[in-house]
Amino acid sequence: MMKRFVSTTLSLAVALSATVAMAGTYVSGPLPTEFGGGFIPPNPAILKNVQKASAEGAKLSASVEKCYSKGAANYSKGKAPGVGTCLNDPAKGVIPKYNAKIAGIAAKAPGLPTCRNTAAGDTVATLVKGFNALVYCQSPSGAFVDGTATF
Repeated sequence: MMKRFVSTTLSLAVALSATVAMAGTYVSGPLPTEFGGGFIPPNPAILKNVQKASAEGAKLSASVEKCYSKGAANYSKGKAPGVGTCLNDPAKGVIPKYNAKIAGIAAKAPGLPTCRNTAAGDTVATLVKGFNALVYCQSPSGAFVDGTATF
């Protein structure tokens, strides 16, 4: 019975060590040029927090675009656009909500890298705003019937 227990334990230990060996090595340092810059932090837990913050940035981008889309629809109906409120309202605005989420991630150990700008919400909103001229473009004659759509 003891021999079987030792044999089973040894087999599990070998299998576990093989699984860990195949899992790969964590590599930190500069990202390849296809990323446009950046670094993988030496601590995998920090990387996990960075990736959570990145996901929040993607959500913010979509939320900001939704604010502009609703604002354009409101404006087209002669109503107040409401973009400023949608973006910046302390209780419901998408930027304050984003900043609060990033602050929460930064507060969770081990936090975020010190180079991470926790107030990047305004920067993301400005980048999204910059695409409005392409989204709400005007046809050459202003009639929207004189050209072919290119996507």
